Amino acid sequence: MSLTRPLTRPLTRALSQSELTQKLGGGFSIFALNPYLLFDARDSMVGTLENPTLDLNPALPETLDVITATRAGTATYTDVNGLIATAPANTVRVDQTQGAELTPTKFQNIGYTDFSSGRVLSNFGTGVSPVLSSDALGSPSGTEDAYKIVFNAGSGTTSGDGSELYFNVSEIEDNIQSTASIFLRGENGGEQLVFRGASNGSYQLVTLTTEWQRFTTTENTSPSGNQKFTFGIRQSVSGHGVINSAATVYAYGPQLEEGTTASDFVANTTGSPKFITGATFGPRVPMILVEPSATNSFLYSQPTSALAFGGGGIRTFDAATAPNGETEAFRITNNGTSGNHNYRATSSITFGSDSMVLSVWAKAGSGGNNYFTWSFQNLGGAVVRAGFKLEGDGETQIITNGNGGHTLQIETYPDGWYRCIIIGNTQSSGTTTQFLYTVSGYTEHSSIAGGSVLLWGFQVESGSVATSYIPTSGSTVTRAADDLEISGSAFDFYNGSEGTFYMELIDKNILDSTSHLYLHGGGNNLILYSNGNSANVANYDGANFLQFSGIPSNQLIRMALSYASSTKKLSVNGNTSSDSPYNGNYSGISSLYLGTNLSGHIKRVLFWPYSSDRL
Repeated sequence: MSLTRPLTRPLTRALSQSELTQKLGGGFSIFALNPYLLFDARDSMVGTLENPTLDLNPALPETLDVITATRAGTATYTDVNGLIATAPANTVRVDQTQGAELTPTKFQNIGYTDFSSGRVLSNFGTGVSPVLSSDALGSPSGTEDAYKIVFNAGSGTTSGDGSELYFNVSEIEDNIQSTASIFLRGENGGEQLVFRGASNGSYQLVTLTTEWQRFTTTENTSPSGNQKFTFGIRQSVSGHGVINSAATVYAYGPQLEEGTTASDFVANTTGSPKFITGATFGPRVPMILVEPSATNSFLYSQPTSALAFGGGGIRTFDAATAPNGETEAFRITNNGTSGNHNYRATSSITFGSDSMVLSVWAKAGSGGNNYFTWSFQNLGGAVVRAGFKLEGDGETQIITNGNGGHTLQIETYPDGWYRCIIIGNTQSSGTTTQFLYTVSGYTEHSSIAGGSVLLWGFQVESGSVATSYIPTSGSTVTRAADDLEISGSAFDFYNGSEGTFYMELIDKNILDSTSHLYLHGGGNNLILYSNGNSANVANYDGANFLQFSGIPSNQLIRMALSYASSTKKLSVNGNTSSDSPYNGNYSGISSLYLGTNLSGHIKRVLFWPYSSDRL
């Protein structure tokens, strides 16, 4: 007898935390283990959608034996330890992808926490702008670094007259919850001020004492405009009374960070967001890695003396353990002086008109903060630059003041390594363009004397997705596409007259101009696919079309299709279509293809040899 539970939610909708815990009695629940453990068994002991005849589960490698994999040559994947490993030709690659983000990376988004810049002193109504000055007053840090603010309400008597100090923050993502905080104390106690948060006009009336208090507010960042989050302190606001006399207060430690809680204060005078703490992730998740063909045009993915270098610096080859576990990492070290230094390697590559992707694994070395950039440089001198900063404590963050409209990404790997990715276009198409990277400083930043960075796995490829690592050693290398098929005797799981497919996958770029055929039987037998150049997941039987729009890239997609003699139904991420006509075309399928043209991961595929209306 199998274990079942009545299905009270769509098959393709993720379980909520409450469904995993409180609604099932608290704690871990076996009902969350597999999709087919959740389906309705009220009609029979067998139960609707029990006993699948196909279950491709990368966590159980033996279930993948039914797949015929065709891929000429070796390729790489990420193993269970997070290392880059090599897969032989004609094998299914099971990638151990990063687990779910449990806590986000946090940055101090106030560039000058010493109030020296980035803050606004202003008046409203008939108020007078406040006066800010440093003052020898002990702060919560234990040192005399608090700041004195004298607020002046002016002569007005209507609610809203007064003055304020506030911060406008633009270097933060859209539509995320963020928490602003600041320490305040009064000169005499009893001073009343308004703590203002975000752009939606939320206010807190606060009464100060002669002791330090930390005030916080959590709001969503603005989805548009340059100022994504505004917070500060005001002398008065409508509905909270009028203060006509001066109010002297002390302030310390302004902070703005992602999330709903205020972390310990982090001082910052860099003018850019400063790293607080890295994201934490769940255990790595095994998924089938599926990729189209790709070519690494950078001639030396592991730099050697054969690569053209310029700008000086101390270069050390095979200096440290690389992300593949071998001693292959390349170190470049500042020559001992501070200032702007360009230590670089170059390679002339002829780019087309398509988008290009530059990627490299990087790790902070010694000597504090270091910077490096990727850039396309036309031989005429035009540069498209974007960059990353490596902090001396081993963490990495994106520099936001790159140019050229590029997309910057970072991926976390073990032992302090990050894959740093830039996606964008070259200056001009069809020309030979110099590709270069710069380390230990670039035009906007000064490097640290003696600072160093470790680099490995240089890759330059066309497209809009950074694919798996392709080693090169003096010439370009092309990795063949993954071709995954279930056919012959392995296809006996299939029922052509009726059936239900369920699939979970991550499509790195659902907007790619090529249709991604997640599941198909050849020809017009497009069971589950992404329509090219649109954010759709669809079904097509050669005559009848079903689709859901607005599906995001690089997120887990859950989808299911059920078909019978003359009807079919599609479900994506918990949304299910009405019954639609079906022409019976799937009865002629003799094999199943997985993920053709997909650049991403397949987490699960199941098939039941009967239809169901419980999607």
